[in-house]
Amino acid sequence: MFYPLKFDHKYIEKVWGGRKFENYREDMPEGKIGESWDISAHESEMSVAVNGKLAGKTLKELAEMYPQQILGKDIEIEEFPLLLKFIDAQAQLSIQVHPDDKYAEKYQGESGKNEAWYVIDADEDAYLIIGTEDCTESEFKKAVQNDQINQYVHKVKVEKGDVFFIKAGLLHAIGAGIMLAEVQQSSDTTYRVYDYGRDRGLQLSKALEVIDFQLQSGKRKGLKVCGEDYDYSYYCLNNKFALDIINIKTEYEASGEEDRFYILTAVEGQGKIIWDEQELELSETESVLIPAYCEEYKIKGNLKLMKSYVPDLEKSKSQILSVVE
Repeated sequence: MFYPLKFDHKYIEKVWGGRKFENYREDMPEGKIGESWDISAHESEMSVAVNGKLAGKTLKELAEMYPQQILGKDIEIEEFPLLLKFIDAQAQLSIQVHPDDKYAEKYQGESGKNEAWYVIDADEDAYLIIGTEDCTESEFKKAVQNDQINQYVHKVKVEKGDVFFIKAGLLHAIGAGIMLAEVQQSSDTTYRVYDYGRDRGLQLSKALEVIDFQLQSGKRKGLKVCGEDYDYSYYCLNNKFALDIINIKTEYEASGEEDRFYILTAVEGQGKIIWDEQELELSETESVLIPAYCEEYKIKGNLKLMKSYVPDLEKSKSQILSVVE
């Protein structure tokens, strides 16, 4: 009964958004579209299945109806824990920070927000803000209030294919000219620190409570395992989610693993996913959810997939060690 699930696109207009989704899709609405929530059970934007017998059901309904079959035996919560979105930043996003679980649950009533990015496209001079430069909290606050924040933020130049992990507490911002895929905890809590004079609310006092001024991050190097039909790379592994990249040269075969679900997102190239004499096109910026009890499937084509999931940390570490030992 369970098969690769595709969901509708939930487009969100943003002051910093653009029209770049038109390069990949044909269902884009009017306006400056900044985000597309593609796999989400969050109340803000709820994904609806569009293929097969389960079409018309929201992801939240599916997780409630079939918690073990959709989420997996090792996923102990009934709510879908991850959110997959795309971001088209044609202008600079606000400089911001996300809280951890403890702070978010206390003040927002939801989980915290760790996230990871895969850069789909980037202008030649595009950059991210990741972390602070050497400064104290008081120095940083004064710089924000005096419009001098640039002296205390760390800028990182980016290009297509880069991967970054943004831990809760890490100051960050996506720069203009960047399109990326983002996997994150299922949370919509963001504290804006600085917004370049745009007329939107700031949450500086809360942000200062959660910013870790010692926290730094950079481009992930990954660990690649080369194969004949595909290469497999490990990029992020933590207790909230993992992010791997599968570079398919010809074909990739797999099936659901009863322990957990997977999200497969095409971040480059195109192909198709095939199961039980059925198939779905997988072109750049398209995602499918692989339920835990999914039947066998294969993916054919020349494409790169971002694989997102909630890991068994010890099992994943053992798999990685088996490669390097």
